[in-house]
Amino acid sequence: MKKILFALIILSTSIIWAYHIKSFDDQITINADASVLITENIKVDFDGESRHGIYRDIIYKYKTKYGNKYKLRIEIIDITDGNGRNRKYKVSKQGKNIHIRIGNSNKYVKGIQNYVITYKVLRATKFFDNHDELWWEVTGHNWEVPIHSTSVTVILPEKTDLDKVDGKCYTGKWGADAHDCQWTPTSNGLQFISGYLNPLEGLSIVVGIPKGIIGKPSAAQSFIWFIKDNWLWILCFPLPFIVFILLFTKWLRNGRDPMRGVSIMVRYEPPEDLTPAEMGTVIDERADISDITATIVDLAVRKYLKIVEVETKKLLFLKNRDYALVLLKNYEDADDLNSFEKKFLDYIFEVGENKDKTLEALGVPDGIKSIFISTLKNKFYSKLQLLKSKLYFTLVKRKYFPQNPEKVKSKYFGIGLFIIILGFVGSFVISNWAFLWAGIPSGILFFIFAPMMPRKTRKGAAAAIHAKGFEEFVRRAEKDRIKRLAKDDPTVFERLLPYAMVLGCADEWTEKFKDIFDQPPDWYVSQRPLTTYGFMSNLGSAMNSMNGAVTSHPRGSTASGGGSGFSGGGFSGGGFGGGGGGAW
Repeated sequence: MKKILFALIILSTSIIWAYHIKSFDDQITINADASVLITENIKVDFDGESRHGIYRDIIYKYKTKYGNKYKLRIEIIDITDGNGRNRKYKVSKQGKNIHIRIGNSNKYVKGIQNYVITYKVLRATKFFDNHDELWWEVTGHNWEVPIHSTSVTVILPEKTDLDKVDGKCYTGKWGADAHDCQWTPTSNGLQFISGYLNPLEGLSIVVGIPKGIIGKPSAAQSFIWFIKDNWLWILCFPLPFIVFILLFTKWLRNGRDPMRGVSIMVRYEPPEDLTPAEMGTVIDERADISDITATIVDLAVRKYLKIVEVETKKLLFLKNRDYALVLLKNYEDADDLNSFEKKFLDYIFEVGENKDKTLEALGVPDGIKSIFISTLKNKFYSKLQLLKSKLYFTLVKRKYFPQNPEKVKSKYFGIGLFIIILGFVGSFVISNWAFLWAGIPSGILFFIFAPMMPRKTRKGAAAAIHAKGFEEFVRRAEKDRIKRLAKDDPTVFERLLPYAMVLGCADEWTEKFKDIFDQPPDWYVSQRPLTTYGFMSNLGSAMNSMNGAVTSHPRGSTASGGGSGFSGGGFSGGGFGGGGGGAW
């Protein structure tokens, strides 16, 4: 068994390495104009195999540390057999490589073959403060067979002071920092030699040249190359700025409310034709949970509901507070309720449950519709969006908004999300970060502008100004005036309380009445006596419970780096060129 296994290993090795590269000899001429002329003499021993020829890949496309593309300009001059006879070849671009396929698909070659590839490279030299440099991947690191020997002769411009020229070389797989190679100066440059290279191993050389020998490309030429390499970046770069200008212009024309700059006058009553929920939605163009749940207090004030505070046992002697909503009269045919309020009551009593008989002890007759707020948890959320849509529909129908504010915001959020996804997909498919650069900021701009795009009609703007004037009164009214109001209208505290809750100033409103009324309203029932201030504290807890109950969900419902090869961070594969090759 061991003999068979050993034979299989030998056989597989011989199949993989049926051909090999006897030698890989380069001559690299660095010209004074910074161009590089390279002649590769690759001697391949097919060792009894019949192949059409070889292919050679040379990396030409890189990314800088800033993310933009950097492309070498590679011009194939000719490919021969070393004896002056041209070889047939085809050049194409495959990903980041210049792919050179050498050979005739109708013919096979055997034995030892020479492939002499001559090509010119622009942009391969790099320019530093104290020297200029060529860091070149001679063989590349993707050859599938071993290379028995490698040599590189570098020829420098005539005026080069060779005493100031430096060299370095690396061997091994990509990223290795081994130095199984050596270099020596020659009469006109340097010569590098390395030993045996295993498959996927390569030779990299670095040549340091004194300043002033090689001419740096002009700024205009560099700019032209940059534009050609990064035309997609150039197109995409201004996109976020264009999107901002378009969105800002759209907001100036269609997003701003009419009646801007109108001074706010103090109002002693809220807008008379708006419920608390409607007023809260008109003010900020958003149907908040507090706007919706304030409807409970408003309906209680209007004698449709009673709120009953109930203490229930939780664990041992600990008690937990719950709240019951008791329906006091029929609402389905009521003329003083709008469609949103009726639908709200429908959903409350459809979803909620009466979980015990505690209410009978508090004077609630048996058979009266009642539910506990805690029973709305993980159920009422499914009705919430329907209620919001009903509220928006009512306000659009009554001409407070030209369009549903939520749909306007959703449209802009949707466009922003689509642009961001398009940026990710484009960057992945085309392998270019330009799409991501353009997509993410542009999409975020849509997110930023989305809440600003809904607008009110003139009627809606007037109602919002009126509401802000009422807020001024609630926050700043003096006690003397409050006492006069309470004397003229004993219901003023509870009647305006839901509006104060929507405005976020219920505490200030209650504070003004704490010395005027010492009993809570009759629509709030507690098992213990309450002051006006204690009532407000308990009512706040009830509303917090309501907010949590109606929103709760059940679980599960939702280029080379541009550095120098002499800097101490060099390695095999860190320069330009490289790639690899194989037989076909």
